[in-house]
Amino acid sequence: MKYCYLLLLCLFSLVGNSQSLKKADRSYVFRGVNVVDVASGSIVSNTNVLVSNGKIVAVGRHKPKFPKGTVVLDAKGKFIMPGMYDMHAHFPNVDGEPFPVDEYLLLNLSRGITSLRIMRGAPVVLEWKQKIQNEEVIGPSLFVGSPALVVDEKLQQQALRPLLAGYQRQGYDFIKYLGGNNQGVYDSINHIAQQIGLKVAGHGPPMGLEAAVNAGQSSVEHIEPFIGLYLYDSTRYAAAMTRFVEKKLWSCPDLYWYQIYGYQIPKPQLLASPGIEYVPKEMVARWEKELYAIDSTTLKRKYDAYALRVNTYKKLLPRKDKQGVNLLVSPGDGVFVIPGYSYFEEMKLFAQCGISNAHILEACTSNAARYFGEDNRGRIEANQPADIVLLDANPLLDIANTTMISGVMVRGRWFSKKELDEKLAAIKKKYTN
Repeated sequence: MKYCYLLLLCLFSLVGNSQSLKKADRSYVFRGVNVVDVASGSIVSNTNVLVSNGKIVAVGRHKPKFPKGTVVLDAKGKFIMPGMYDMHAHFPNVDGEPFPVDEYLLLNLSRGITSLRIMRGAPVVLEWKQKIQNEEVIGPSLFVGSPALVVDEKLQQQALRPLLAGYQRQGYDFIKYLGGNNQGVYDSINHIAQQIGLKVAGHGPPMGLEAAVNAGQSSVEHIEPFIGLYLYDSTRYAAAMTRFVEKKLWSCPDLYWYQIYGYQIPKPQLLASPGIEYVPKEMVARWEKELYAIDSTTLKRKYDAYALRVNTYKKLLPRKDKQGVNLLVSPGDGVFVIPGYSYFEEMKLFAQCGISNAHILEACTSNAARYFGEDNRGRIEANQPADIVLLDANPLLDIANTTMISGVMVRGRWFSKKELDEKLAAIKKKYTN
């Protein structure tokens, strides 16, 4: 970690509401905080972190000047880490669940998620992305995928280069591949995207994991491509994973989604999911009906089929981690996946599989930033954007401590726990009256 030194000349408590500012032009010092170094998996204790104009300006233990009017947060005994990325989100009312957008953004932000990778884009999502960048709306930064590509007869007749270049000009951050069984077209999508500087992310192709690796698809979502090849031929799987690491590809398993849709979580537990009090009651009722409108025989058959795949993948996941596979974190999207709150359930599953807390935090932060080629994000260092989570306890000791949030900063805008709790209470009241 890089260190700059800062002089603390006067100390006072946080006052006022940062949301009253149009831009993140206020300066803050987190005084005496313990910095979580996600790269090394270590703690740098009793440190001062200076933020100004939306960026981390200095990190260190010594004392030079800081701007006049700087707000000082007494963070002694607390822990500071980078904001987290949900790397497989679906935007509400586009192809995600129909949450009110402002509530969807707040729920994520309140849980320390300061960036969202939106897996299927649309012009309206680009509009929201711009509103957030312009500080017209407060929420996590959006990295938006193109409208989903399905290699069907229509796409096979279309000129791919102008299509992909058009998505790039419109402001989409990557190409979303959804499916289609024409390997030539699939390979061309990946080849052209790489030539023009775009990543391809999405489902593994029907041709299998080996085809995705050969094409260099940057991010392979879900568990099916990995489980399919492993159960078919474990030797070929091992060879494919060696090339997967060599090509520096990425894997986002969305394990929590499989727990839900595979009936691996008992119904009463789902109905008491963390954060469910912030979900409209009619949505919860629809979720329950959608998931459980099947007979007991079908449910048992689905449970058994998913149990085999999920339990097999849980054994593969720590092996992938030890191999050096770039892992990404998301609970996925769908029924009983609650924005922000279900993210921790995915982290918990990673921990249950034997992945260290340090590696989980790295996957949630700097690993995700590297996926986008952004070396200036995902760490608590000078010149980083000020996307920050302040915690009451050390997340390296217990991953559950990531839920003990004392405040969140996004692009230099500070939200204390009190402020976040007040906003959450308003949502809860809306859905309980």
